[in-house]
Amino acid sequence: MLVISFLGARCGVVVVMKQAKDTTSGSAKRGLSTALARGAENGMDLRRAALRQLLPIGLTFGLVVLLWQRAGGLDFGYIYASLKTVSPLQWLGAALFSAISFWALGKYDGVVHRLIGSDVTDKAAERAGITAIALSQTVGLGVISSAFVRWRMLPKLSLMQAMQISAIVAVSFLSAWAVVASLVALTVPMTLPWAGWVAWAVLGGATLFAGLSVLRPSFMSSLHIPSLRAMCAFLALALIDTAAAGTALWMVLPDGCDCALLPLIAAYLLALGAGLISSAPGGMGAFEVTLLALLPALEAEPLLAAILAFRTIYYVLPALIAAVVTIRGPRTDRQTDHGASRPTLTRLIKTPNLPAHVAKTVAEAPRAEAGLLRHGRLSFLTTSHGQPKAMAAASGQSLLVLSDPLSKAINRKDLLADVQAIARRSFLTPFLYKAGGRWAAAARRAGWQILPIAREGWINPTTFTLDGSAKRQLRRKLRQADAAGLIICEAGAELPLPEMHQIAEEWQRMRGGERGFSMGSWHPDQLPHARVYLARKEGQLVGFLTLHENLSEQALDLMRMRADAPDGTMHALLTFAITQAARQGCTRLSLAAVPLDDQKNEPWVFHQTRQKLDHISGAAGLRQFKTAFAPQWETLYAAAPTRAALAFGALDVTREICRKVQTGS
Repeated sequence: MLVISFLGARCGVVVVMKQAKDTTSGSAKRGLSTALARGAENGMDLRRAALRQLLPIGLTFGLVVLLWQRAGGLDFGYIYASLKTVSPLQWLGAALFSAISFWALGKYDGVVHRLIGSDVTDKAAERAGITAIALSQTVGLGVISSAFVRWRMLPKLSLMQAMQISAIVAVSFLSAWAVVASLVALTVPMTLPWAGWVAWAVLGGATLFAGLSVLRPSFMSSLHIPSLRAMCAFLALALIDTAAAGTALWMVLPDGCDCALLPLIAAYLLALGAGLISSAPGGMGAFEVTLLALLPALEAEPLLAAILAFRTIYYVLPALIAAVVTIRGPRTDRQTDHGASRPTLTRLIKTPNLPAHVAKTVAEAPRAEAGLLRHGRLSFLTTSHGQPKAMAAASGQSLLVLSDPLSKAINRKDLLADVQAIARRSFLTPFLYKAGGRWAAAARRAGWQILPIAREGWINPTTFTLDGSAKRQLRRKLRQADAAGLIICEAGAELPLPEMHQIAEEWQRMRGGERGFSMGSWHPDQLPHARVYLARKEGQLVGFLTLHENLSEQALDLMRMRADAPDGTMHALLTFAITQAARQGCTRLSLAAVPLDDQKNEPWVFHQTRQKLDHISGAAGLRQFKTAFAPQWETLYAAAPTRAALAFGALDVTREICRKVQTGS
């Protein structure tokens, strides 16, 4: 049940993320009839959702009848007398722990909004969450009633979005509650049969799901599984919430109703679960029946008196306050200087035409591979003024920052702090991938762990020659290409796209598909932004090569050729590209990075990921090919705050690269 709950929660997150940007239309028409119609259009009929609540309402009615039948033997005078023995100090203590519980519940909403990338402020999200839960737990119809309150308190949300967020909060809380209740069941003696077996089964499922969060096998690639940090946040808040609420109940135990704190919290947790599953207002009926059954040593009258006091302080009073807050409506939070300057991660849609300010940054970036932003997988990390600082992507447990900063003028120390802030807010750990020497040195000075992972070869085209013993193999390959009658040229405005696509498809079949993230992939719509070179034999296209280009350099991107292309085809293409770059005055042409050979004493995770990347990228052949041009070599690094973060980052990068990407035609 835990695994299903988490999967359901994350599937809900996907829908919210797709609709979170449509805040203008959601806030423009907020009528109830409009909201119901839009809900039906989006696959959620709110009327049917309300009708589905009839079953739990019927169950609640039955439990109330059962409780009423048992109440026939109760002494109501004894209940009233027990209630009077609760001292003002006990009431005050219960109120204090109730406030702690609601603080944790508000933070729960804050976590959900941060995970879905909502632009709602933390304070507004937490305030709406506290108000929604305070009302919904008392009036019942939890998801529906809390959704209407969130809709009222957060004008940026549509009712559909509020409904989905409420569902995510509810399902995630149930999942976290299951884990907390299982831990308590194993540490506190319980009278329930099979409690231990059920608890171990739930914890086993939670452990399995945590493992899937790290490994993320391909068959689960369409699911948005929360990171381990997010799971821990949910569990910690659920523990604080339920422990504080259970303590509030313990505080109002009347005289003659003695019970240790831990057994009472354990019983409260299970009674709370019964109440939540019933979906009745306040869990009425199910909560009382379960609590009475789990605490048979306590007299029923004093225990019911404690429940009445608890319901007053934890349900009635918060509901009254929440009703006033809801009627008053949302508050406008003043943006502080700190909040206004918070760095953000902005996702780019896959498009060859970037926004003007991003295109300008790509053109002026120190590395031409900034053009990878056009592929749509990478986001850009920006300042409060929208100025891009770096390329990044959230994946698994990590915030992956690719290559160097997008400007030499950026303060690397400040950028590291921004990266950490975004990662922390997203419940991820930062990971620098293919960082240059200065970027890695800044990370080391900040106390991060660094590890060499690749080498980048580069050439100065204006000084490049074919002379020297180091280029002996290159000269031999060029003679073979010349003998085969290859004709090399730079492509013009009219590209031979059908032939190029045929070669790209053949290459994909041989290599098992295109790869993603930092690897070049076939996207015809992005060719106008690249330099393209063609190799023909007897009029037929046998291979092509593309280069990223900006004001700083040109960089090798795609190398594709037919299986029967003459030996030396790619060597001839790159040599011609170097010659053309020299004519254009280009002083740096990057041959891109190749993974390092096996390193001594490297961590096991890195050894395994390196071998996998070598296999899928054909690293051995690439090293040999690029070495033929006798380039200058620069070491590239991975960096993360801890060794564990390095390991998680290596797994996430490997998975991103191995993931097959959709290509254009």
